[in-house]
Amino acid sequence: MNIIITPLGTVAPYSKDNKNCSGYLIEYDGFKYLFDCGNGVTRLMNFPNDLINLRIFLSHLHPDHYGDLSALAQTALVYKRLGYINDKIEIYAPDKDKRDESIYFPPTNPYNHDDWGEYKTITKPSIDFEYLKNFEQDYPIIINGYQNLDYINNDLKIKSLQVPHQISAYAFRIDTNVGSIVYSGDTGFCKKIIAFAQNCDIFICESTFLKGQIRLENTHLYAHEAAMIAKEANVKQLILTHFWPELDKNLYLKEAKEIFENTEVAEEGKKLILRR
Repeated sequence: MNIIITPLGTVAPYSKDNKNCSGYLIEYDGFKYLFDCGNGVTRLMNFPNDLINLRIFLSHLHPDHYGDLSALAQTALVYKRLGYINDKIEIYAPDKDKRDESIYFPPTNPYNHDDWGEYKTITKPSIDFEYLKNFEQDYPIIINGYQNLDYINNDLKIKSLQVPHQISAYAFRIDTNVGSIVYSGDTGFCKKIIAFAQNCDIFICESTFLKGQIRLENTHLYAHEAAMIAKEANVKQLILTHFWPELDKNLYLKEAKEIFENTEVAEEGKKLILRR
């Protein structure tokens, strides 16, 4: 038995050309598991087949990680009416009702690149989960809220880990008899993800920034930080993702490989197969 991993989206915060926002489809033992459903992800899905035995896991509720869910829900409705699918699609999403959000104030001199302005963090109600929950009224989907996910389907197990981000965000670890995969979602640098990814076969990790770029908060990783985590966690292979759409992915690859040699960059549609 194999695990097939298909990157459907690898960039953020917007899709461009043939690059979509975050989404990874994992096929195992007759089931499909979609981790994040960002803008453009459905362009690479095989309908109606990919709607059958599909489960969706959202790492957090920023639009570039769930923006194509409305298209998928509408597609599911059409194929259900046509008789191609029978069961509702299960979707798992963080359901904390508060979110920390940074409010930015513009710089005094916008032409001075050293002056990035200021920001403060406020806590406000999250409307995203309720927005998705309303989909249940019209579409063949079920929205399940989670804060500490512990999902089991035969020998496949999925656990979540809350990671640093502007809002409630989670990494996922998928363990099976064939092997293990960790998907970071959006995360800042933290030691607990090193333990979470320990000894996994494939570590799919965000790498938003490159050396020299300014990161205002610890809510995303530099490519070399993703490599540091992979090395400390003793993973077998690192797959970088969550790139700026305008930049050459090879820049991220070069930075990471200086620390962790067995690194690749995710490419839309390029399948990874995990075998035992």
